[in-house]
Amino acid sequence: MGNASQGANRAVSEAASASRSPAVRMLARAGFVFIGLVHILIGVIALQLVQGRGGEADQSGAIGTLASKPGGGILLWAGAVACGALALWMFSEAFYGARSETESKKKVKEAATAVGKAVVFGFLAFTFAVFAAGGSKNSSQSASDFTAKLMGAPAGVVFVIVVGLAIVGAGVFYAYRGVSRKFMKDLQDPGSARTAVEWLGTVGYAAKGVVLAAVGVLIVVAAATADPSKSSGLDGGLKALGSQPYGVFLLAAIAAGLICYGVYSMARARYGRF
Repeated sequence: MGNASQGANRAVSEAASASRSPAVRMLARAGFVFIGLVHILIGVIALQLVQGRGGEADQSGAIGTLASKPGGGILLWAGAVACGALALWMFSEAFYGARSETESKKKVKEAATAVGKAVVFGFLAFTFAVFAAGGSKNSSQSASDFTAKLMGAPAGVVFVIVVGLAIVGAGVFYAYRGVSRKFMKDLQDPGSARTAVEWLGTVGYAAKGVVLAAVGVLIVVAAATADPSKSSGLDGGLKALGSQPYGVFLLAAIAAGLICYGVYSMARARYGRF
């Protein structure tokens, strides 16, 4: 039993080491470029909604837009690989962070955050791969279906409410991170580009925080009203914001903010700490 445990630990350690190779580091940086591109496209689609045009303002809509362009398939496979590498890098960050000071609550929190990011980036890589392989998916419908399955489980409604509140909390955290400019800790000194990067990140993080909070609220409402269709993901969150009084102006501001977040993500590919 002891040898098996040691062997498993060694295998995990070797996998973590491999995920920090120069090649993976380079691909991980490219992952932020694709994340930026997705957010820019989501912002553009949201601006189309402001103009009264249709569209799916979420990851699926953005990636579907890329898929429809000449050479889109190659670009999507590149996005899948790059985002997958970024997910691996974040898992390695969690692994080494947890091992360096397991007694430190700060290190454990940072490791948990890295795992959460790795899951998000891994899901994005999967979405890229689905579209690259010729498939497609509707994120809003997927969110509603997943919420319905959770609500059908024992204590599922309570769990869905907890998930919704957690996403609202994540939105508040993103907004705080933007306003406080704590995101600059993720970067090396951008030099002469510092002011531009700070403003892009501040506006971008705040906009993404508002959108995440809206998504979380919709999930809570879906659970409270026993109507899973109200949980409609990012696209639903943006359209809900647009339906509010003066929502056209709010949606336009959020769309511009998401574009700023996308440009910041591309800057992070250049200046990020790896």
